[in-house]
Amino acid sequence: MSRAPRMVVIEPTGVRREVTVSTTPFKMGRQAGTELTLRDSRISRIQAQINAEEGAYFIEDLGSRHGTFVNGQRVTRQVLQAKDTIDFGVPDSYRLIFMGLEASLDDLLERVEKIVPTGAEAGEGSLAARQGGRELYHLGVLLEVARVLHSGMTLEDVLTSVVDAAIQVTRTERGVLLLPDAANELQPRVARDARRGTLQPSDIDISSSVLKQVSQSRKELIITDVGDAPDIRQQASVVRLALHTVIAIPLIKLPVMGSHDTTAYGKPIELFGMLYLDSHASGSAFSELDHEVLRSLAIEATTVIENAKLFAASREKERLEHEMKIAYEIQQQLLPRQIPQSEHFSVLGLNIPCYSVGGDYYDVIELPRGRRGFVVADVSGKGISAALLASMLQGVFSATAGMDTPLDVIASRVNKYLCERSSDDRYATLFYGVLDPSGHMDYINAGHVAALVRTTMGQVYPLASDNSPVGMFDFAEYHADRAQLQPGDFVVIYTDGISEARNVRDDMFGEYGLRELVKKFTDGTVTELAEAIQKGVRDFISTAPQADDMTLLIVHYHGPSDSQQDASTPRPS
Repeated sequence: MSRAPRMVVIEPTGVRREVTVSTTPFKMGRQAGTELTLRDSRISRIQAQINAEEGAYFIEDLGSRHGTFVNGQRVTRQVLQAKDTIDFGVPDSYRLIFMGLEASLDDLLERVEKIVPTGAEAGEGSLAARQGGRELYHLGVLLEVARVLHSGMTLEDVLTSVVDAAIQVTRTERGVLLLPDAANELQPRVARDARRGTLQPSDIDISSSVLKQVSQSRKELIITDVGDAPDIRQQASVVRLALHTVIAIPLIKLPVMGSHDTTAYGKPIELFGMLYLDSHASGSAFSELDHEVLRSLAIEATTVIENAKLFAASREKERLEHEMKIAYEIQQQLLPRQIPQSEHFSVLGLNIPCYSVGGDYYDVIELPRGRRGFVVADVSGKGISAALLASMLQGVFSATAGMDTPLDVIASRVNKYLCERSSDDRYATLFYGVLDPSGHMDYINAGHVAALVRTTMGQVYPLASDNSPVGMFDFAEYHADRAQLQPGDFVVIYTDGISEARNVRDDMFGEYGLRELVKKFTDGTVTELAEAIQKGVRDFISTAPQADDMTLLIVHYHGPSDSQQDASTPRPS
């Protein structure tokens, strides 16, 4: 009976299955009743078909909307070769891999078993013929496993093929492939019998002592007659199950030698799992060839498992990076897109997170009578958790400050809100100042680093207070202070990621370093002062990595308007 070609169908979810092109024409499309139904509304009802002509197989597009593609090229009619990839012109949809007439494991073993002499035939043949037949048998098994490894099948399918091949090689009754769970305990992943049937977990009873011995020693255990192994013979599970053949092969990554300075060391051998086989029948002599084939299967299984773990880790890393990128974009969008400027003062803000997202934020709030509110906050911690709390704090603070209530009331309400909705170890420091056109600046400092005021005379003084951070104590009370700015004064509000920046020698930039830098700044704009501070910090830390989020908000007070100035100047009598 002639064999039919096979195809691997990869569904949009990533699930893979194998189908046989059992009849031609072999139609495929989203319409029910086709030989291969593709459940995707973007695919045509009858998309394409496969025909057989003079021993070759052709795929033919049937006027589909988005086209049929073979190896990325749109085709109308194309002869198919083994390993050709077929898709249908739409992203994240079905994909087919045409496997052609490659033999399945059943086909190979059937053909090999016809060659290998058995029973009386084996006794009549020469030893060389029997040995040659056995080698051919093993070769067939290894070739089929190699084919499966490169067929694009799922991890489960590949491991199942490895277990089936191991049972064939060892002539045992059942085989189990065990993988470590989250607690690093070996658990059955694939269990098969000699008839290639799947065993249920309830049907599996494995000697725990065998698993423990092989796991600890990282060495294979092969017993073909339990009666000759005193250390195994007494094990309760082995005796109860009346096992005469027990084989356990650890799936390990070969040790890698590393070096540190002049000392060589061996890295620990990682256990990826275990291949376990047993039988109630007494085992025949286990040849070196049997050993080698079984070890090869174990190596292949280890490689597949390791690659799957690496691939899963890579996909998880890509997913996390994608989510972090989205989180970063959202957090940046929460910052002021355009800072509201005024004829009375110029403002510039910047935020440089330590990771993709951070716990710092700044904001500028428009208030009645030409006033502006300036806030810089620093949430404890870093990363996603700090960013979430920072976003919550930004929302509640903006809403509360926008009501234009006294600063001590704003701080008390925000503190109560955070205490009710965050854990004890989550709090935030913040500085909030409200500047009016006349230069009066009311401010409240809740445990934050002191903002700096640089006067036109080059003097620098801090705006500090003894308030506690918000979200730390629900009983905390807050009080505000006032400063009077003169035309030309700068206010530098920042987070401790700037003052506590460290270089490779672990020296800290410090508040003193920032003060000196601001003091030396000559007349200029808020942009020039921000650039000078950034450059000063970068030059100090040099090649050291950024250790904390950095946020900076600079206000340059220009003074009252002419009309305000005239109104405040006494008229001569």
